[in-house]
Amino acid sequence: MLITSSRKPSINTRALCKDLASFFHCESINRGKMGMKEVLSLVEDAHGPLLIIGEYHGNPGSLIFYTPDGRELLSIRISVTAVKKLQKKVSPKIAPVATGHADIAPVLAKILAIELVDAPSSPLVLNISDDQLDFMYEGQELFRLNIRTIR
Repeated sequence: MLITSSRKPSINTRALCKDLASFFHCESINRGKMGMKEVLSLVEDAHGPLLIIGEYHGNPGSLIFYTPDGRELLSIRISVTAVKKLQKKVSPKIAPVATGHADIAPVLAKILAIELVDAPSSPLVLNISDDQLDFMYEGQELFRLNIRTIR
């Protein structure tokens, strides 16, 4: 997976890009003036979907997942709460898992290429509910994304 942001991201959006890249062990790039074709050409090397973090009033406002050929897979409008600085030490090279019984849980787990489980065996857990995504490490919340709408 490759994570990037809108063209001129705020500090909060850049920080969320880095935190998500650290959590999922993937690459985060600064988009700059790159168009979608240029960004999509980089996705082919990254193996997996493209995640673009959009902004709303200077804060992260959306997560939009694209296939390597540019088709939109999923769009989630969000607001961010409970952000703690995610240290690289905190996120070992252990695959995260997803938990949750929300309708979106299997879809999101498939897009992110992570296992959906009932009882987490990994210290890195994405807890998916109908109205929020909780990113956990060893039972402690790192940050939370509140879900506003899903398309």
